[in-house]
Amino acid sequence: MRYAGMPKAATDGGRAYGKPRGCRLVGSLVATVAMLETWLRPFSLDSFRATHLRRAPLARPSTALDARGLFDWAVLERVLAAEPPARDVFVVARGEEVAVATPRTLVELRALMGRGIGLCIRGAERWDAGLAAVASAFELDLGPAQVQLFVTPGGTHGFGWHYDDEDVFIVQTAGMKEYHFRPNTVAADVPAHPSAFARFARETSVAYAATLVGGDFLYVPARWWHMARCREEALSISIGVRPWSAELAAHAGPPLR
Repeated sequence: MRYAGMPKAATDGGRAYGKPRGCRLVGSLVATVAMLETWLRPFSLDSFRATHLRRAPLARPSTALDARGLFDWAVLERVLAAEPPARDVFVVARGEEVAVATPRTLVELRALMGRGIGLCIRGAERWDAGLAAVASAFELDLGPAQVQLFVTPGGTHGFGWHYDDEDVFIVQTAGMKEYHFRPNTVAADVPAHPSAFARFARETSVAYAATLVGGDFLYVPARWWHMARCREEALSISIGVRPWSAELAAHAGPPLR
């Protein structure tokens, strides 16, 4: 992993606040034993909440190596072939949706990728048990979560500069991507919507970048601008999280019902 312009606190991990408990492989799935804390190491989950959550980005090299099996070509093949078909599948190229049929096989997908077209699959936890476990683990640690999958041909990018209302946790599972991100000083109080993304042209904040390869992790706070350029054919998982209130997050769990 390489960084450009990243503040020291976002890259060096600082003091270790506890022993990461790690992930263990069970069949083809990663058991969600302190999954996020493993990706954050040497930060503990509590220190991350105090210093980064909703505040500052964090990039960690090689802390998510065990997560690579959560989204590989075999998993993608199962999701594409799911019955009923996976919903919320976006066929995209260079920031725009493309009006073509959603691929149902890797052969069909490869044909699109040869034309510089990739995929974004939202709510992927509904179609794969391993990804469902990821969403459940994040909900226990931080709050309700949704898993997105990105399939991007080399030399292209998916969506352009935009921001999300959720905090974004990214794991690169294959290939190489260069992620660009910067504070939002022109629309931070505006819910995410394409009509608001045009304000990026007025943005003057400091820009940061991190190049991720398989097993690397990146956190981008909610409402921060971001986009990614694909150096080579890549697979990545993006988990969008809406944290519980600060009081509840401090106790590492959901509210009582």
